[in-house]
Amino acid sequence: MVKDFKLIPNYIYLYHTDEYLLIPEYPDSLSDNLSSTFTSQNALSRTAPIYTYSYSGPRTVQITLNLHRDMLDDMNLEASNMKLDIGDDYIDTLIARLQAIALPAYNSANKSVNPPMVALKLGSDIFIKGVVTSGIALNYNKPILSNGKYAVCNVSFTISEIEPFDAESIGKLGSFRGITQQFKKEIYIKG
Repeated sequence: MVKDFKLIPNYIYLYHTDEYLLIPEYPDSLSDNLSSTFTSQNALSRTAPIYTYSYSGPRTVQITLNLHRDMLDDMNLEASNMKLDIGDDYIDTLIARLQAIALPAYNSANKSVNPPMVALKLGSDIFIKGVVTSGIALNYNKPILSNGKYAVCNVSFTISEIEPFDAESIGKLGSFRGITQQFKKEIYIKG
């Protein structure tokens, strides 16, 4: 019997722990921003300034996920490779991991501070690999479950892209840039 596998449409991948977690929904909205900075110089005998390119970026994706405990647990059962802590469910574990990636890892051997990396994939529109730059914001919402935990948790964070891309790459791939074939092949679920 051949098992059928399908690519996970929405997930968060944590590079420092090599863990991924499926997101059972698309966010109601998200913001994908890329800034550019041009400096202007007023030239003699010219009615308009001359613009010179300075820099772009970083690209940032701001997202709020409305996570329902029952949906997240059902979807990730036998699909996620994220190990649950005793007494926790997937929301508790994801929140703990996301809070951890908002802080750097200190490498004492070379005296450096390394920010943990994360990848976020939402369908075929959004993929970003980067660093959480704004911290993690949590909002808990009722009802309260029989285990004393809130049923819904809203998690907000911003990822800043770390890899540079040129105009040609962005022109072809848009907001789905940065995903590699190897990365695509590694995150599949039984379907």
